[in-house]
Amino acid sequence: MAKKKKSKYLTDKQLKSAIKKDSTRVQHESNQIARLDKHIKADQKKYDKASGSEKTSLGKRIKKYEGSKKAHTATKKKYATKLKTEKATLAKRNLNAKVEANKNKLAGKIAANKPKFNVGHMMLYRTDNHSSALVFMSSVPESEDNTIQVTPNALPKGEPTATHSQQQEKDISITARIMGTDAQQRTAYNQMLKWKAEGCEMTYKGRIYYKHCLFTALHREYNKDETALTITFGLQFIDWSELKTSGKSASSGSKNKTENKSTGVKYVTTKVGTTYASLASDYNTTIAKLVSMNQYKSYVNNLPAGVKIRVA
Repeated sequence: MAKKKKSKYLTDKQLKSAIKKDSTRVQHESNQIARLDKHIKADQKKYDKASGSEKTSLGKRIKKYEGSKKAHTATKKKYATKLKTEKATLAKRNLNAKVEANKNKLAGKIAANKPKFNVGHMMLYRTDNHSSALVFMSSVPESEDNTIQVTPNALPKGEPTATHSQQQEKDISITARIMGTDAQQRTAYNQMLKWKAEGCEMTYKGRIYYKHCLFTALHREYNKDETALTITFGLQFIDWSELKTSGKSASSGSKNKTENKSTGVKYVTTKVGTTYASLASDYNTTIAKLVSMNQYKSYVNNLPAGVKIRVA
């Protein structure tokens, strides 16, 4: 088996040069294809009206043009694929360079703000560092809510309580003051509005420190007797998980569904709020049949979360 050839590393300058060359090649092949299409179209009209040896000659020429067109199309595809990879590589490098530059800018702004006493040392900025924008504020109260939803049904003895409860979202609520001139306050608030509208992942550093948060609320309040803009905003912590699939045929619900193909037996894993009624509707069966196949006989309303229920 032939060894896979390692791709040569190109500097940014070489990559830009390659992109320019390959763009020219793709354009050249496109022009050749257009030229051949024009010839094929013209000869096809003549071919339809011709007869005898002339028709045979035109047929051969059309076939030759079509062969050339096929070759140019393959070449264009080759360079177009190469060009796409080169552009993606350069874009990724540019983004990485931008992120590093923004990190340095943020660090500089934070360092410059430390000696100041009238600005506030709580801060808010994008987690991904795709921007160097930073909002300083003076925080008043900060609160954090961590809740767990527990099923209202009686729990069977001996079963783990974790299967009957679900961790809820982590909410952060902050009231703060943005200092500075009216223009500076408006700029800071508008920046927060932009982050909220774009759904940016935020990092908040105060007494509470969280990365990977999304805005859930943003409110401002003007007080003519104060030199600061009072704002209240909510953040919700998001916990990313990595989705892995075993192949192209894996379905989106494969994690919550197991099926024995040989016997036709099928199970689903319940979530908070799952009921026999909802399962009966989803799997075209009856509540009575589901109850008869499973051990949870007394659960008229919500089933325990995280348990396997047979549905077929």
